[in-house]
Amino acid sequence: YPSQSIYGGELGNRYASNSSDKKFTILNKLNLEYLLHKQHSLNFNSYFSFANGYPKDDLRELSMGKRVVFDSRMRSWSAGLTYNFRTPTDRFLNSLTARYYLYTMKTRQSNIFGIGEIQDIDLHKSDLGINDALRFRIIPDLMAKLSAGYDVRIPSETELLGDGYTVSPAENLLPERNTSVNVGLLYDLTGKAASNLQIEVNGFYMYLQDMIRFTKGIIGAQYQNFGEMRTLGVEAEVKADVLPWLYGYANVTFQDLRDVREYEPDSKAPNPTRHLRMPNIPYFLANAGLEYHRENLFGTKRTNTRLFADASFVEEYFYDFEQSIHQERRIPRSMRLDLGLEYSLMDGRIILSGKVGNATGAKLFSEFNYPQPGRTYSLRLRYVLK
Repeated sequence: YPSQSIYGGELGNRYASNSSDKKFTILNKLNLEYLLHKQHSLNFNSYFSFANGYPKDDLRELSMGKRVVFDSRMRSWSAGLTYNFRTPTDRFLNSLTARYYLYTMKTRQSNIFGIGEIQDIDLHKSDLGINDALRFRIIPDLMAKLSAGYDVRIPSETELLGDGYTVSPAENLLPERNTSVNVGLLYDLTGKAASNLQIEVNGFYMYLQDMIRFTKGIIGAQYQNFGEMRTLGVEAEVKADVLPWLYGYANVTFQDLRDVREYEPDSKAPNPTRHLRMPNIPYFLANAGLEYHRENLFGTKRTNTRLFADASFVEEYFYDFEQSIHQERRIPRSMRLDLGLEYSLMDGRIILSGKVGNATGAKLFSEFNYPQPGRTYSLRLRYVLK
C-alpha cells in the first residue's frame, strides 16, 4: 500500500516520522533514620526526579507543515516522615507515615493532526498523603497485618515523556490518587525450623482516581488518565526449603478491577462501561518455582551450584471492555517456563550463569496483544570484588 504522505512513512501512520530524542535525567534518593528510644524511631525518606526531554523530528514536522515536538521539563519530589512505635517484646508495631508530593511539568503541545493552536502546558501539582500500618504477633510465628491510607503516585519520566518510538509523550498527565486498605496474615518459621516455611495471605481494596492507564492511541500508544477504578483482590504465597537441597515457592493473585466512572469524560452522558472489568490488565495470575542447590557439587571447594525452574501463568483477559458476549478480541491464556543454571566459584566471587527463557517456545502476548519473544538464551559472567 502506498504511504499517505509524499515523504513516506509506515503503514497506518498519516505522517512520516524519523525522531531522534534525547533525555537528561537526575534521580536522588535519601533515607535517614533516627532512634528516639528503643521503642520509638523516626524515618525520613526523599525521592527527587529531574528530567528534561529534547525531542527532534524534522521529517515529521516537514510532513505536517508545522512544529509538533517541543522540549519539556519535569520535576517531582516525594517526601515521607514515618513514626515507628513497637512494644518492648516487639509483639505490636505501628508505623504512621505522612507524605508530601510535588510535581511540575512545563512544555508545549500540538494537536496530533496539526489542527489548532499550540498549547502551553504548565502543571504545578502538590498533594498530601497519609498511611498507617499495624502488625500484631498473635503467637510468635503468626502475625496479622493491617494498613490503610491515602497515597499519590507521581507519573514516571517514561509515562510523561514517552520512549521516543513506541510510547508517545503525555505532557498533561496527572498523578494518581489512591485510597487503600490491606489486611493479611503471615506464618513465618524463617530461622526457627529447617524448612524456613513462610505462608502469607493478603486481601486488598483500592479506590483509584486519575488512574494512569497505558492506552493505544492514534499515533503509537501513550499513558492517559482514565478516571476512577475500584479494585478488590486477594493473594497468597507459600515458600519453603522442601529438602536441605531443594527450595520451592508458589503464589497466586486474583484481582477484580472495575470501572466505576458514573459519566463519560467531560459530559453528563451515562458511562456504558460502568462496573465492567478493566481491559488489558490480567485478573488471575500465578507463579511457581523450584531450585536445586548444592555446595561443592563436583568435589571442588568454595563452589555453589544452582539449578532452577520458574513457571508463570496468566489467565485469558480482555483486550477491550467486554460489552458483548460476541466480542472475541482477548489476550490469550499464557504459560511461560524459564530454566537456568548458576555456578559460583571462590565463595561467590566469580559467578557463571546461563538461562533459557520461555523454554517451551510458547506463544506469549502482553497488553494489546503485543507478541513477546519466543525461546531465548542468555549467558552471564559476573565478578564480585571482595
